[in-house]
Amino acid sequence: MTAFIHATHARRLARVLAQASFATALAVAGAGAPAAFAQSSAPAHGAQQQAEQHTGIAIEQPWSRATAKGARVGGGYLGITNTGNEDDTLLSGSTDVAERVEIHEMAVVNGVMNMRKLTDGLAVPAGQSVALKPGSYHIMLIGLKRPLREGETFDASLEFRNAGTVPVTFTVRGIGARDADGHQGMQDKPKGH
Repeated sequence: MTAFIHATHARRLARVLAQASFATALAVAGAGAPAAFAQSSAPAHGAQQQAEQHTGIAIEQPWSRATAKGARVGGGYLGITNTGNEDDTLLSGSTDVAERVEIHEMAVVNGVMNMRKLTDGLAVPAGQSVALKPGSYHIMLIGLKRPLREGETFDASLEFRNAGTVPVTFTVRGIGARDADGHQGMQDKPKGH
């Protein structure tokens, strides 16, 4: 009887953990979150500015959300401007905080929000910008090695088909942040608007 109770408890725990992992992935991807992304007019700094001069790729406002202890996935959001004369494609990335970095898209298909890996990468046409934001294109940090804590930064590299490796430093915002400034939703809106 005791073995049966333990097996039942183990199955129930596995089901709860699977549901929690899926819910965490949707929260990281920003399912249902407003598409708030503000383009930065401030110049890139340090390594990112040097990368833009060398590669023609400008990275704007890279940020991530804080994660709960034990979370296995995180998200990254940013703007990419291709200042060069040739189209490029964001293929993948790497960071010390996760086992792998993938480029994903959230989209509504037949009335259901779906997330999928962009196996061919994300196109960044010459002279144009692309926003990676909650509820849309985003970076998935898979196999987090530790929780991401609000206020910290972490380094990553993004891999482009033509530009090659571009260094990026992400700033971690609050767990419920919806944009690079850390706004958390309705409570951050000015009264009377």
